[in-house]
Amino acid sequence: MLIRAGMVLVALGLVGCGGGGGDDFGQTQLETLDTPCMGVAGLTGSAVLARKADMLQGTLSYITANAMRVNPTALTVTLTWPAAPVAVCYPPFMDKGALVAQARVAVEGLTLTFKTADGKFDESLSAKAWLMQTGTAVNPIPAVVAVTSQGSLRGSWEPFPDYTPAAGSTMPFVLTLVSTTTASGNVGMGSEDSGELGAGIFRSRFAMATF
Repeated sequence: MLIRAGMVLVALGLVGCGGGGGDDFGQTQLETLDTPCMGVAGLTGSAVLARKADMLQGTLSYITANAMRVNPTALTVTLTWPAAPVAVCYPPFMDKGALVAQARVAVEGLTLTFKTADGKFDESLSAKAWLMQTGTAVNPIPAVVAVTSQGSLRGSWEPFPDYTPAAGSTMPFVLTLVSTTTASGNVGMGSEDSGELGAGIFRSRFAMATF
């Protein structure tokens, strides 16, 4: 878990993914930050910003193919939010007749800086902050998500040798804003489409690191 700088640090793992991308998934900019996306109560930009955090510090551990957490290192995450945020609404997404993603709203234009003390991650990435409809309700916990590829990393990180090439190369960075002062998340790697991830459409991946 990440705690805002100056508070006690606690380690915790989580799941997720998301990121950038300019594909057309039917998204529309909402009139105001308080306008509900797809008419879903609580699915607003204001609800995302209610848990806005700026700088967080914690401990990151790497995950082997056997799901062992190893080599903990200090992690610092900085979030830079747009000066004039707007909310973008994404409608439900179907694939081959199946519902893959329900309605979701994003505050776009963030920058996620993700740096570890060991130098394996030293990234500055475009990001979005998401709030999702889950079933008939809205998940009240936003997730800040950025996407890059292994070949674009500025740090020295590489997957452990026991991972196979089937792990893919798309890397989502996910920061779940538990509150305005705490967060948890992971770094994933897989073969997901970066355009879909940029639209809040999540498939499956390996967790390469957790915090």
